[in-house]
Amino acid sequence: MGLNRWGFLAFLVGIFGLGVLLIPVADALPFLTRANLVVFALHAIAAMGLTLVMGFAGQVSLGHAAFYGVGAYATALLTAKLEWHPLLAMATGAVMAAILAALLGRVVFRLRGHFLAMATLAFGLVFYVVMRGWDSLTGGNQGTGGIPAFALGGLRLDSDTSMYLFLWGVLMVGIVAARNLIKSRPGRALVAVGASEVAAASVGIDVARAKMSVFALGAIYASVAGSLYAHYVTYVSPDSFGLLPSLRFLVISTVGGIDSVWGAPLGSAVVVLLTEGTREVVPKFVSGATGSYEIVAYGLALVLVLLFLPRGLAGGLALVVQRANEWLRGRERPTPAAVLEEVELR
Repeated sequence: MGLNRWGFLAFLVGIFGLGVLLIPVADALPFLTRANLVVFALHAIAAMGLTLVMGFAGQVSLGHAAFYGVGAYATALLTAKLEWHPLLAMATGAVMAAILAALLGRVVFRLRGHFLAMATLAFGLVFYVVMRGWDSLTGGNQGTGGIPAFALGGLRLDSDTSMYLFLWGVLMVGIVAARNLIKSRPGRALVAVGASEVAAASVGIDVARAKMSVFALGAIYASVAGSLYAHYVTYVSPDSFGLLPSLRFLVISTVGGIDSVWGAPLGSAVVVLLTEGTREVVPKFVSGATGSYEIVAYGLALVLVLLFLPRGLAGGLALVVQRANEWLRGRERPTPAAVLEEVELR
């Protein structure tokens, strides 16, 4: 990250402090609660994995919610029925999701373009149907309950505030890990694959291995978020892992900025605000309005971002910072030494 040990520590503390400051902000807004902050963090963690897959490796995935569901169901079944420790159950779910993603990747990454998108979409739908139909294991449409609250030693995360702070810490670690990956040699290989598979293969990059690796890593992010979601709501059902959640993760990544690790938290914040804002505002103007009308807001936000901010909010913010730095450098008066140095160079 280009920081020394103390700079790195200050960076982590600064991000965590920013997350803590969101709590009083949520308390001050009429349509936002601490429970919404938990949802924001959960969706950001899951969408971070999709950002790595689509934004950096250039691979389309429309079934990301299935890996979210793998983590949720693994945790639900192992903790509620077999009484495993939450950490062990979450790790097991992450391994299962990674293996499933690697196996799926060997098949679907032979496809290109919309064929790849349709294949991942089909995978997500198959997972949804299996979870609904396997009554003896998952409970079918009735779902699985009795999931204990997440615990670390003697600390139980059974409140919105404690769960949000823990999730914010997990998200922070996920962001740092993703940044370090992108700056590493394997990460540069991923970016090269996303830019051009032919060019990447010509310089000796194992394209198939790189794509499967990032797909498995993205599945781990989603699985961890799904496990923590299961502990938070203490109940899981198939409807939470169908097509709509996959589209929601796609909107989060695209609106936030699919080629930036900061895109997932930015996009998640926008989606949560749109969801809660429309639920609060629409009934005031449309009498008897019911249903998921926030989907319309998602669509409008996506269209506007694609039209005016092709790189998403993160890309737009980066451009603003760049222009500000250029403007400040342009206003700086050169020192006498700098003027003499420029004359000598000429």
